[in-house]
Amino acid sequence: MFPGMEENEFDLVGELDRTLKALGLSRDGAVSELVVRGQDPLVPSTIRLGSAMGIALLSAAVGAAQIWESATGRPQRLGLDLGQAMHQLTPYLGGGNTLNGYGSNMGSVLGLGGGLAPALWDLYRTADDRWAIPIACYPSTRDAFLDMLGTAHTREHIGAAVARRISWDLEEEAADRGVPLAIIRSREEFLAHPQGRAVLDEPLVAVERVGDAPPRPLPAGAQPLSGLRSLQFTHVFAGTAAGRVLAEQGADVLHVCEPNAFDHDLCWNETGVGLRSARLALDSGGDGRRAFEELLRTADVFMHNHRAGKMSRLGLSPEECAEISPGIIHVSVRAYGHSGPWRDRGGFDQHAQALTGVNWSERRDGRPQLPPGRMLNDYLAAYLVAAGVMSAILRRAQEGGSYRVRVSLAGVSNWAYQLGTFTAEQVERLLPAAPLAPRSASPGRPRSANSPSWRRR
Repeated sequence: MFPGMEENEFDLVGELDRTLKALGLSRDGAVSELVVRGQDPLVPSTIRLGSAMGIALLSAAVGAAQIWESATGRPQRLGLDLGQAMHQLTPYLGGGNTLNGYGSNMGSVLGLGGGLAPALWDLYRTADDRWAIPIACYPSTRDAFLDMLGTAHTREHIGAAVARRISWDLEEEAADRGVPLAIIRSREEFLAHPQGRAVLDEPLVAVERVGDAPPRPLPAGAQPLSGLRSLQFTHVFAGTAAGRVLAEQGADVLHVCEPNAFDHDLCWNETGVGLRSARLALDSGGDGRRAFEELLRTADVFMHNHRAGKMSRLGLSPEECAEISPGIIHVSVRAYGHSGPWRDRGGFDQHAQALTGVNWSERRDGRPQLPPGRMLNDYLAAYLVAAGVMSAILRRAQEGGSYRVRVSLAGVSNWAYQLGTFTAEQVERLLPAAPLAPRSASPGRPRSANSPSWRRR
């Protein structure tokens, strides 16, 4: 909680306006009415999960409304139910997408015996009485993780192996081997850590001009982003979900992955709605690379969430993309930030939680925990990225230029923590007696433009 605040009082609209100002957006003139229902805690968490998701959702909504008002002169009325916002934060609160009535195929994340894999969301105690969270649920990282520990793919074997390791040595060796793993830190440890200080120095969403180009008119059509073309080179949740948000506002979004890239059904089903997809080899001068650069030249947005080293090897930095496609909006989503000693270290939503003190804040009986629904940062980042893209679209229409938009999962996690926390006792006292409402069906509207304009010409 903020000092002096009542237990159940929180100025969500004030926090929204501060976030919009930092993004270069504003409700003024674009939003004729704003209604927000509900308040935290909505689930047993010390973090203001509903408010954080609500602010991220509304930031993207205001960006779309501002583009719409600039193009048409018509403002929008916005409404938000924080209970429904919680279902946008994570699919693990009973609101995941289905395909033909079935949930996602989870076979790719099962371990020996048929249960969920032991290196997915499990916490393991180290020899120095700290907690590690490895997420090695992809074939290459799973093999590297098990090879590092010299053990079998069961909770018992992994737990015994981690229990023999010193936490900081384990974390550094995992980073050297490309294994996503983080040691859970307290808030004070995060603030004192070099990467923590780097995260604190970065804006939540950076929108920066990186080159010159003529102004481009705002999108024109039936939806705020109709006609906008976004090229996605993303995987897992945050980056691909940001493309989904753009598609929901009318953008034509093409997701590109490399020929041997793999992702889980759950990721595709949750984030790929409204997106086309293609496989192209980007690391050579062959047909795949030529096709990709042809697509890039006609794109408004290029979005990725790969490590900086990989993007450098592929020649797809913001400046290089702007040279190929002047006026491009280059989006980068990273795990731990765009500066600091961990800037090129890979990680997932839960690793950003571990670094920033979220898991320690959620502890029960001295044991750190993931928040309800396990996720915090991926979808927050997706909607904040979309808001940053819309801010860049407005700037580009007014002054021209090429832009870069930067977001990190750790930055988002830190921001959510800074919205204020509850104690465990406050959560128990303030938590609503009624359970979280089921997820409502989305209004009937197109999920993407789905025009044929991405065909090669």
